[in-house]
Amino acid sequence: MRSLLPLSLSLSLLLVGPVLAATNTAADAEKAGEDAFEDAKNWTVQIRTSVSRPFTQDQTGSFQGAGMVVDARRGWVLTNKHVASSSYSSLTVTFHGGAPLPAQRLYVDPHLDLAVIAYDPSAAGRTPKEPQLDCDASPPIGHPVGAFGHPWGFRFTGTRGITSAITSRLGPQMLQTDAPINSGNSGGPLISLVTGRVVGINTASMAKDRTEGISFAVPMPYACAIVDLLRKGEDPSPPAGLVDFAIDENEEPTLVVARSRLPAGAIDLRAGDELLALRSPDRALKNQSDLMHALRGKLDDVTLSVRRDGAEVTVHGNWPAASRVIERQGLWISGALIAESEPMIRGQVQGSPSLMIHYVQDGSAAQAQDLQEYDLVLTANGRPVDSLATLQTLAREAETSKSEMSLMLLRLGSVRSGLFVYQTRTLPLVDVEVVGPPDAPEMKTAAQAVVSGPELSSQPGG
Repeated sequence: MRSLLPLSLSLSLLLVGPVLAATNTAADAEKAGEDAFEDAKNWTVQIRTSVSRPFTQDQTGSFQGAGMVVDARRGWVLTNKHVASSSYSSLTVTFHGGAPLPAQRLYVDPHLDLAVIAYDPSAAGRTPKEPQLDCDASPPIGHPVGAFGHPWGFRFTGTRGITSAITSRLGPQMLQTDAPINSGNSGGPLISLVTGRVVGINTASMAKDRTEGISFAVPMPYACAIVDLLRKGEDPSPPAGLVDFAIDENEEPTLVVARSRLPAGAIDLRAGDELLALRSPDRALKNQSDLMHALRGKLDDVTLSVRRDGAEVTVHGNWPAASRVIERQGLWISGALIAESEPMIRGQVQGSPSLMIHYVQDGSAAQAQDLQEYDLVLTANGRPVDSLATLQTLAREAETSKSEMSLMLLRLGSVRSGLFVYQTRTLPLVDVEVVGPPDAPEMKTAAQAVVSGPELSSQPGG
């Protein structure tokens, strides 16, 4: 005769299977996270950067961040732009358990907080593994992730969280996470703790004194596109920022053109146009990051669908590429770094002054004469300054004749003084030096214009 089990025992036997399964699943997830962090030690590096003469948005000093090897054969490391620096810098990369290796900037993106630096793989004494990259899509909200890097100097450290959103509130589209990202995490990987794949590049976090658990990473599909184009030997530069877009009532950027400063002969975009899609290949455009991403490597042949005066029309043409950051040049004069105006300023001021002051060294002759960052340079010794080459020629002439240089500057003012005010400053020429690549054709021509001037030298590093 078959005996019957008590109801309470029957229920416990029915539940034991699902409970054990859930326990195993949690244990598997925990093990997957541990394996992902352990694996990241093989291809994550510590990056140290030193900058002495910064362009605007950079600062002087020595800094440390993280990066990850994306091409072991070439010695390529993917990191943040603000870790590699947009200025000429001294760089090293250090593997877990290894010694620092010299590195140099290969590519710095003008739109995203991304850069690729390179070390000599033959000097590394190892061929590191390469991480698996999730180049197709960003993970959904709630996906478990881990940030890996060197927070506050605690080297090769992992922290956990989830993905929170995809947002464009800060400009370029970012992956939001509550995984703690601190100083030293920048440039390191944000890793899926389910698949072990890298889903983003850790970039920033909101100020801890006002928020909790709000950090950001560059989505991996954007980074993969840059690395893939570099491998093919193609220029991954985004389109130049010559089109200003409107921001809506929710403070979100739109694809409605507010103003176009594209040159004659480029693609015809007009105020009021709303960009809808890229054609050939077809791709809907949701935001400015989509636009930048879609146009990399395709700038010579751009076809867009736009909504104009209520009708959908097609426009075709080229879109100039953004200037290459690693080819940027400046002129160091008496403790001031003068270079091309920042894109956010260029074209906003009548006459579009070509040059601005990017940095003034403490204690220098330039500081003593009250030169200030963001001053726009209009004339030197009474002559219009339309390029860095022109300024270099005028500075060399004054240096050769042992005279001072008079500058006319346009400076951001105040409500009382006016939005912009004109300033005159007389600058003693202590030294004149090119910062950046010394072999650019424009600067070579300027250097040859004053034969009696001293030899030019480039800023070390970079």
